[in-house]
Amino acid sequence: MRGLSAVVLRPSVWLALGVLATPLSSSSSPTSAGAVTASDLLLAVGIVLAAVALARGRGTRMVGTVPAAGFAVLGLLSLAIAAVARDFPTSLVGGVRFLELFFLVPVAVMVALRTRTDVAIFLGGLVGLAVVEGAIGIVQAATGTGADIGGSTIRAVGTFGAYNIAALADLAAIAFVVCLGLGTVLTKAARWWALGTAAFLAVPLALSLSRGAWLAAAAAAVLVISRGRPLRLLATVAVVAVVAALALPVLASGSSDLSVRVASVLDAGSEPDQSVIDRQALWRAATEMALDHPLTGVGPRAFPEHRDAYADLSLLGSSDIAIGSTFQRVSLDSPHDFYLLVAGELGLVAAAVFVLVFLVLGARGFVRAARRRSDLSTALALAGAGLLAYELVSFVSADLGGPGSIFVAISLGLAGWAAADVDLLPDRPRPAPAGWTPIDDAAEEPVTVGSAS
Repeated sequence: MRGLSAVVLRPSVWLALGVLATPLSSSSSPTSAGAVTASDLLLAVGIVLAAVALARGRGTRMVGTVPAAGFAVLGLLSLAIAAVARDFPTSLVGGVRFLELFFLVPVAVMVALRTRTDVAIFLGGLVGLAVVEGAIGIVQAATGTGADIGGSTIRAVGTFGAYNIAALADLAAIAFVVCLGLGTVLTKAARWWALGTAAFLAVPLALSLSRGAWLAAAAAAVLVISRGRPLRLLATVAVVAVVAALALPVLASGSSDLSVRVASVLDAGSEPDQSVIDRQALWRAATEMALDHPLTGVGPRAFPEHRDAYADLSLLGSSDIAIGSTFQRVSLDSPHDFYLLVAGELGLVAAAVFVLVFLVLGARGFVRAARRRSDLSTALALAGAGLLAYELVSFVSADLGGPGSIFVAISLGLAGWAAADVDLLPDRPRPAPAGWTPIDDAAEEPVTVGSAS
């Protein structure tokens, strides 16, 4: 009974369940996009249990770290701007969502990952879901039962549905970066299992036909393989550049949908399709909002109300989605650029604060990951730093919405754990010296798990 209660009271268990529930939370229509989902409820339980653990003196090492302080600034700043927005209290919903995604969930992840067991539970849920959804996506692409693109229903979306068309790409990319980070640092069998899983996840990532996820995953992979070491980074960039120069023209010259998608990335500047034209129009609209309201923006979730007042005539304003016999036309209600979303809805000052916090997290995470160690703590730190790199690049062409917003919060939590520079504790405490009794883990010295290389 004590063993069962110990499992139920682990914050990492509920956070993993929150990740596993993201397919259940997928919206099938725009009208359900703002509802509280199963993932939100499960993550809320994990947040509460993390708070209880802190109250009991467990995980308190994370509270005073730079990442935790940074997340607190982001969450409270978003809530404060929502409180002074012109459409208050409607804007409060958006403020609370920012509080959840950029403070509560990331800090809960940092607190929850205390031991190897917690890491196994949490990453097992994340990678396991990616493998299952990825396998479904591969079948969809092979059998023509996925989402529509260019008149062919071959786009891999897993069980997330066409309305959340980028969710599988985000999940596969995030799990790919995690596995690549683990495989780069760990040794022996663990390395090959991690790298093998990363290779498998690259397939559904490619079949998702998400150009933004491709570019972000490639950038993150280069940084992860280099481990943040300057000379190794230069060598990795050189090798990747040569491989890309040889492979991309071949991939882009074919007639398959994958080849057409690759070619559209290379030709986006000279021959943009309608999706690129719409995105550029949305970017200009968000930029104008930010310049007109630099301090507080137009308010959280207020972009759709102001879009038409700022957008030019090149914006189509809607997009068609289809999977199987289901067809929908949905409105383009976000700028599809996270930085411009924050600048337009929260103001230029808030956008600058977000970028500053992210850069601090990235710098601290890669400095830690560059150390010449091969233990699980360092592997997890490299994975977290790589996830932040993925999100920072992905943010250029994506923003918040659907299951992908949960994946952003989880990635930031792992990035915060990496930047905190606190090692995992042993699953079973080592025997204490005679006459010494620990009060809580707040005073414990970081313990390295595994062997140093």
